[in-house]
Amino acid sequence: MEYSIEFSENLINAAKFIKEKKYTTEETDRAVLYLSLLSCEITLKSMLEKAGYSVKELKKRSHDLQGLLQDIGSCEVDLENLKGVPATRVRSILVDSNYNNATVGNLLEAEVQEASKYPNEIRYGDLPKHFPSKLMLDCAIKLYEWAKSPGDTIRRK
Repeated sequence: MEYSIEFSENLINAAKFIKEKKYTTEETDRAVLYLSLLSCEITLKSMLEKAGYSVKELKKRSHDLQGLLQDIGSCEVDLENLKGVPATRVRSILVDSNYNNATVGNLLEAEVQEASKYPNEIRYGDLPKHFPSKLMLDCAIKLYEWAKSPGDTIRRK
């Protein structure tokens, strides 16, 4: 496999480590935001590769989180006693009830709401305009947990 869910978990752990530092700056928030979004990208690509997408197809998507979410929508998973559940359910996972409509889908489509474009506008230039880094870290965690729950049952419809 080209895309590793374990690598995604390591990115989450690195972001947590940075976030837990006593002295944070805007640049540490940028690092947490970047690692969180990268984790989300790798998690989505890992799931899609398990579903049967080729590495070539996934590389074509580049860093397009919205496009990767769209591809997840063409898949189904088995959850507990339910077979063939649409994988689009991942979009509706609530990340934090303290925010209005902070679901995995809405957070990963932040660019639609004029957030800084991932990855370049997160990595370079002025400080990014985006959802709070802690919220995006929580999003990466929720997405990772969801990806682990159906395991290898994801498949294209």
